[in-house]
Amino acid sequence: MARVRPGTVLVLATGWSAYWGTAHYLAHPWLPPEAARAVVDAGVRTLAIDALSVDPTPEPGGAQADGSLPAHRILCGAGAVIAENLTNLGPVLDARTAHRPVEVSLFPLRLAADGAPVRAVARIG
Repeated sequence: MARVRPGTVLVLATGWSAYWGTAHYLAHPWLPPEAARAVVDAGVRTLAIDALSVDPTPEPGGAQADGSLPAHRILCGAGAVIAENLTNLGPVLDARTAHRPVEVSLFPLRLAADGAPVRAVARIG
């Protein structure tokens, strides 16, 4: 987390969006509570991921079937915004690998809810 600082929009490009529309999509990568805490401790308040959730998707009767969402609770408890289900992050990852600047913006629809679809945009310098 050395390059992450307050104000950073942290984008986790896992490649998992390739599984969209398949049963395998539900077995997505997720953020352990320790990682969520490290993100918050680094001052990040916006995190985006190309997977279904920052928490594991519970299996009926399995772990977290009680609905607990530890990464959500840690991030949202610190006032963070979470964007999930992003796609086409390859160009963003390529730009960062090439040390090109990337500016990310998330434009949510104005809805009376605790979540909303967003138009996610990345400007690559």
